[in-house]
Amino acid sequence: MRRSRTTPLVDLPPGATCCNGIVTASAEELPHRQSFFPGTTAWRISYNRRQVVEGVNAMLKGGFVDIQHKFFRVFGLTKTKLLLAFTLVGCNLEAIRSFLAKKAAKAVAAAKDSGKRKKRRKGTWTQILGSPDPSSDIRRDLAARLLRPDPPRRPAPLVA
Repeated sequence: MRRSRTTPLVDLPPGATCCNGIVTASAEELPHRQSFFPGTTAWRISYNRRQVVEGVNAMLKGGFVDIQHKFFRVFGLTKTKLLLAFTLVGCNLEAIRSFLAKKAAKAVAAAKDSGKRKKRRKGTWTQILGSPDPSSDIRRDLAARLLRPDPPRRPAPLVA
């Protein structure tokens, strides 16, 4: 059985305390505790491996398959390892397929959005009724207003 959390890890003589309750590690001891210093580029690269592993674990616990207790109903460690290997191969193939599909979708979107203007709609009410294109009238009126000089303003009358 486990002991309580309040139980001390080390038995000390009565009345003695260790390090005033705080344990510190010097810089010389860090290589023995962790391989990369936190915040460095090497640590970030190393930590990204963990994100990949956690992503694979998420795929195996619900994204691709749902590996839980009794997922493989066979006896023997060798059979279980073999079935798990095939499951991992399937998960890898799905990841490759997904990557290639995303890459192809980006290429199609880039080719489609090549800066060309969309085609005008055909069969609109303006074309069906045979009336002139109203957008050309609006553009012409706007250009005329912009090019016309402002009329001189009259001073407001003084009210006594």
